[in-house]
Amino acid sequence: MKRITYTILLCIALLPFNKAIAQTYMLFDTGLRNQYPSVIYDFLERYLYEIDSIERSGTSIIQRLSDDKVVFLEGNPHTAASVTPQTPFSIITSDKKRCIASWSDSTGQLLLSVAFPMQYELLLGKPKSQLEKTLYKELNDYHNYQPRQFSTDNLLMAVDSCWMETPVRHYYFEDFNTAIYLRQLDSMTYYPNFHNCDKKHSAANLFQGVLDSIDGYQLYVSQNLYGFQQMDYLISLSQWLEYCQAMKFEVYFSIEEERQDEMTALLIVHSNELEFNHMLSLCIPNDFVDNPNSTIKATLHAYIPTQNVKDLYQQYVNKPKKKK
Repeated sequence: MKRITYTILLCIALLPFNKAIAQTYMLFDTGLRNQYPSVIYDFLERYLYEIDSIERSGTSIIQRLSDDKVVFLEGNPHTAASVTPQTPFSIITSDKKRCIASWSDSTGQLLLSVAFPMQYELLLGKPKSQLEKTLYKELNDYHNYQPRQFSTDNLLMAVDSCWMETPVRHYYFEDFNTAIYLRQLDSMTYYPNFHNCDKKHSAANLFQGVLDSIDGYQLYVSQNLYGFQQMDYLISLSQWLEYCQAMKFEVYFSIEEERQDEMTALLIVHSNELEFNHMLSLCIPNDFVDNPNSTIKATLHAYIPTQNVKDLYQQYVNKPKKKK
């Protein structure tokens, strides 16, 4: 079991009870949310308010809690109404993807403790079919992309005089990985490789989110939806990358095929926290390095449970690859 504890100092003036705002409780302050970002906060505020409201209406919540696999270890739904953002809070996460969230008073006495599974439909409050349909709206809420930082503390020499940040993680095979590729300017300075003579590594860096000045790149997305439906939309690449950073995704990338007019690539982003994946099959124009206004076509399968991603992945791996 891995235990992480966040304790918030009690303020001089405390609210006597927690008021519901917009059909949710307010249990966590902004500082905690910013320092330890997680979807768990929104889930707990929404879910505890909803369960408490159902029980207050006189309706039994036993079957709902059983279906959701949520257990109150201490306290009950009503207890959440007395919790404030200043109440000391802790969370325990197990390797079995189950969490226990607890609140205590100033003396350490346990007030409320709730166990729940790290299941993305439960935590996000929507079924997969609905999450798929609202992904486009979520992506459009991102407008402040910043390239992610990389470390040069432990570099590994790759091919073509490139360096790779380590550790490099793999998904199913070695070439499908999290690698970013760096060039050395001097003994102390490295920069992300982005050059027309090395398109493979340049494409990896583009989708790993380490490059500046990517505002002109666009993603034309054909998203497969539940029920054999499809949604097409255009977003900026920077919106996609900022979304991946905000969701703390691990990004795996591989070039699948090289053609005269384009490269095809496969991208899987994995949520370690919520155990789902997005998979994108990409068509990248060959002039993408020289043309900062390139449009990259993407076929998207969203919210794939981790236990199902291997079957979908094999459809791409087993395709014959041609080089021209």
